[in-house]
Amino acid sequence: MVVPVTAGMVERPTIAVGLFSFQFGGSERIGINLALEFKARGYRVVCFAFHDSDGPLRVELERAGIHCLDLSYSRVGGLLRWPRYQWRMWRMLRRERVAALHVHHHGALILCGIPARCAHVPRVVMTEHGLQALQERANARRLTRRYSRYATDITVVEPNQAEYFRTVLGIPARKVHYIPNGIRPVARSSEGVRSARQMLAIEPGEFAFFYVGRLNPVKDLGTLLQAFARLPPPLSERARLFLVGDGAERVRLETQRNELGLGERVRFLGARNDIAEVLMAADAFVMSSKSEGLPMVLLEAMAAGVPCVATAVGGIPMLFGTDCGMLAPAGDAPALAAAMATLAASQELRERLVANALANLRSHYALDGVVDRYLQLFGLPLRVS
Repeated sequence: MVVPVTAGMVERPTIAVGLFSFQFGGSERIGINLALEFKARGYRVVCFAFHDSDGPLRVELERAGIHCLDLSYSRVGGLLRWPRYQWRMWRMLRRERVAALHVHHHGALILCGIPARCAHVPRVVMTEHGLQALQERANARRLTRRYSRYATDITVVEPNQAEYFRTVLGIPARKVHYIPNGIRPVARSSEGVRSARQMLAIEPGEFAFFYVGRLNPVKDLGTLLQAFARLPPPLSERARLFLVGDGAERVRLETQRNELGLGERVRFLGARNDIAEVLMAADAFVMSSKSEGLPMVLLEAMAAGVPCVATAVGGIPMLFGTDCGMLAPAGDAPALAAAMATLAASQELRERLVANALANLRSHYALDGVVDRYLQLFGLPLRVS
């Protein structure tokens, strides 16, 4: 519903944020964080999901006072599905008088690019989070080249992605911008750590490794389980691995855990909406992905004061920089196990990595600066009254 303009009242500009879904996920978390920040800056914000109309993140947004719309493509059927959806999108953009539209992933432009152009939306910004689909599928590259014309600007979360859009996809350099994901450090207290570890029944003396994210093939969690099984004694006897999230691979991973004889040393916690609290229980965070952009969850772990081990893919080496985290080659279980064991063996190393990571986040990944850059791309003031 559009707020009516009365005498002496200036209508706040509306920013529309299009997420992939309202389920837990990295790009979803980034989009929601930005939406909340836009609202805090005085903007009217509406959110929708291209492939989902319900989910825990919609509940979070609505509790924060952000209006969520039902625009799931899967709910439109029939032979004229695509043009009918385009008409619904056009009608929404006109009705809400959208000043800027921010969407995530290249496929979003296929669904909203033409309607946004026809609705005369002044600025349309698409943020790409990863290159895997584009690198693997020629059709995805062809469609992205075609529909990128409907975006006024394209942002990527790590510099190599910008080079890919310019050289491989042929997108004009003036349209492509590198804007990293942003985060705010979280105060880590002994009471918060104690409470979180008690909630998860982590015993004193146990070393808790955590992974947070979807349980899908690109995360290569089979390699993480193999690495965990390779940890040397006595660490292997006191180490625990917590996998937070859900996905298509869960049953296979649970079977692999049992085949490796890991039993209760590896626990699947499922999808949760209290990630900030859960990370307080972690002694270390570990990620074994085969492909990434700039994982939001790594930023969240670093911001929570958790030392990190991750595979050297996408933007992770740049994020870790000089002595901000430990890297291992993708798909290499022995190397990942060695990095995990090294981290667990040295409290001094963990403290140094955390201090360096927090300084790096404040210098290069501050959320306020990221929000400023998006509002500048939208052609909007940094704050409205």
